Amino acid sequence: MGASQISAVKSPARSLNWERVYPYLSILPVFLVIALFTIYPVLYSLWISLHRYVLTQPKSHPFVGLRNFSETIGSYYFTNSIAVTGIYAVAAVLGVIVFGLLVALFLNTRVRTAGIVKILILLPWAIPAVTSGLLWKWLLNADFGALNGLLYSLGIINNYIPFLATPELARVSLILAQIWKEGPLAAIFFLAGLQLIPKEIYETARIDGGGNWRIFWHITLPLLRPTLLVVLVYETMTAILTFDIIAVMTGGGPADATALISWFAYAEIFKNLNLGHGSALAFVIALITLVLIILYLRALRTEEA
Repeated sequence: MGASQISAVKSPARSLNWERVYPYLSILPVFLVIALFTIYPVLYSLWISLHRYVLTQPKSHPFVGLRNFSETIGSYYFTNSIAVTGIYAVAAVLGVIVFGLLVALFLNTRVRTAGIVKILILLPWAIPAVTSGLLWKWLLNADFGALNGLLYSLGIINNYIPFLATPELARVSLILAQIWKEGPLAAIFFLAGLQLIPKEIYETARIDGGGNWRIFWHITLPLLRPTLLVVLVYETMTAILTFDIIAVMTGGGPADATALISWFAYAEIFKNLNLGHGSALAFVIALITLVLIILYLRALRTEEA
């Protein structure tokens, strides 16, 4: 066998090996970046969560096992933050869904002003969360807030109301700010879902004598369930991890009334300088989020089936 024949035999084998190796080589740089900026921080945070890591004692990091988790979960602040987060998430998510659905139903009509309303509705979503929080803080200010000025000028109130200094009103204010910020995105999702529903279905339902409410309840809402689940998943995660609006508007107060679990984690790390507790709490938040995602995905699979 000549040299040319040997090379011809080896060439397909080399080509085949290169085709097998090339996909892995092409994704290797991306994997290295992910490992550097994602996997390594997670593993390092896990290491910190298993050690007593307080910045006021930089040279002493003894291994404590799961003590950081037990101390964090057993504290009053964790119990309070879980309760506050649950109330906030349920109210905010329901408010966002109702607001987004009503706006989408209006935008799906042939009203001439629908185009202008689309632009106005999208503006809050385009505004950064910190800027949104500042706007609401100025609006609800107890001394010179626009809302207090409006209510006072209309004779509804005799004295300015400290919206952000009263626990119940502070919670309601945060929920309204979250609905105003996230509502437009939900409206976009619902509008896209509404436009995918064939008009023939509505025409047939009206011929059969169906009213608006019955058509919405028996046709529109069932066909929007996949979109509703997507909005529900996303907005639940957003509500649980809300931090920027709280930091700007209330700072977790008054009296820990708006101290969500995300704010509790921030306070442990940046105020108490306890990185061990903060890292443990971060993993607890991730576990809660993961459980909710699994439940939502199971519900989504059931709905698809």
